[in-house]
Amino acid sequence: MKLYMRLILTGGLLLALALVFAACSSPGLTVPPTPEPTPIVEQSNPAPTAIPPTEAPAAPALEIVSLTETQAFSLADLQAMPATEGYGGIKSSTGKITPPIKFKGVALKDLAKLAGMDETSGLNVVAEDGYSITFSYDQITNGTFIAYDPAMGDELKNPVELTAMVAYEMDGKPLDPKQDGLLRLIVVSDKLNQVTDGHWAVKWVNKLEIKPLVMEWKLKAVGGIEDAYERGTIESCSAPQCHGASWTDDKAQEWVGVPLYILVGGVDDENKHEGTAAYNTDLVRAGYTVDVIASDGYTVSFDALRLLGNKNILLAYKVNDNPLAEKYFPLRLVGSDLEKNEMAGMITELKLNLPKAESSAITNLPADKATFTLMGQVNQELTLDEATLRKMEMLKITAEHPKKGKEDYEGIALNALLDLAGVKDGAKTLVVTSADGYVTEVSLADVRACKDCLLGFTNTLEKFKLVMPGMESSVWAKDVIKIEVK
Repeated sequence: MKLYMRLILTGGLLLALALVFAACSSPGLTVPPTPEPTPIVEQSNPAPTAIPPTEAPAAPALEIVSLTETQAFSLADLQAMPATEGYGGIKSSTGKITPPIKFKGVALKDLAKLAGMDETSGLNVVAEDGYSITFSYDQITNGTFIAYDPAMGDELKNPVELTAMVAYEMDGKPLDPKQDGLLRLIVVSDKLNQVTDGHWAVKWVNKLEIKPLVMEWKLKAVGGIEDAYERGTIESCSAPQCHGASWTDDKAQEWVGVPLYILVGGVDDENKHEGTAAYNTDLVRAGYTVDVIASDGYTVSFDALRLLGNKNILLAYKVNDNPLAEKYFPLRLVGSDLEKNEMAGMITELKLNLPKAESSAITNLPADKATFTLMGQVNQELTLDEATLRKMEMLKITAEHPKKGKEDYEGIALNALLDLAGVKDGAKTLVVTSADGYVTEVSLADVRACKDCLLGFTNTLEKFKLVMPGMESSVWAKDVIKIEVK
């Protein structure tokens, strides 16, 4: 009986399971699925949203500092201004010429207006490395710079229209930031006809600032050669990057300028700019004195040996970053190696009392070393260079060029050279040859009758020209390298 009941129960369970499986496979019946449990998510603070760092604003390409405000300009700002284009090159203090090339930028006079510049002020141009030089109102407005022939280096007597500009483009391309900076100062003209002094060409310019009135002046310097140091030359040379020196007096006033020996070394011989080496030690050993002369005639004299390499005797052009007062202007002798009575002001001239060279010291150079030759119907050919020629008696004259008008010249009398060489009987003509192949002839008799006819020196070392008063322009030859007597 128990077995029978167990079978019945087992059979019922199997039937029930069969019905369930039949229902799941039947399209007419739907069995709702068992819902899955919702996962439990642990709550936590969300990760903070990253905020990009704020970039520092780019430094302006140029700041213009007036008496009341500072204006900042990006390169794009400057490029959006009216553009100035022109050709500019430089002549270095050693006479090296960097030929003119085309620049584009903004005229300095346009930027000066933004600073409120007028005739009572100057504009200081500052570079990233701290170098600075001040332009006068006249220079900026009228372009009153000395210009030189880009081929010969001679000062141009006929005026050329010049414009100082802050350039951002050279030869059709942006400036090289490493070589020139984003901006550089250059003096340009509309043609390839000039170069200007290198100290006006400032690289890495980043600031213009108004300064008190700037007056132009010159320091006359006479020695083995004669020169005139302009304000800009001395201001540039006074920069720490050049030969600048300073001295602080007992009133805590800082005087800034150039050691005197640097300026003496620029005119004691033809080597004008090689630091201490420009100060000719052979002349020092021979012995000479240097007179520093004020505009009222007061003179302070130094033995040349006392000045050699001495940075504690300087000619200062500013004190406490300002131009000198009238009682000292334009230059004052200052320094720790001076007595009080030697600290003269109003200095306008240097005079070197050099030992006189005897004509017997004139000796020929090997032909390949000579830069001037006198040959032909002479007893002795001359093969000389400028240093040798300058040992002869030099003449300084004012003569009228047929085209350029009156100018000052310096050189050696042609007759002195002819006498030194010894002209043979029967000679009648001088044939003059220039470095570029130009040849001209002049009558020997005409030269003999001309006491002021010169083999003239130029602003470029080893470049000579004929100075021929009263004669036609064709015999005023440039870059003369040879004279042949025929």
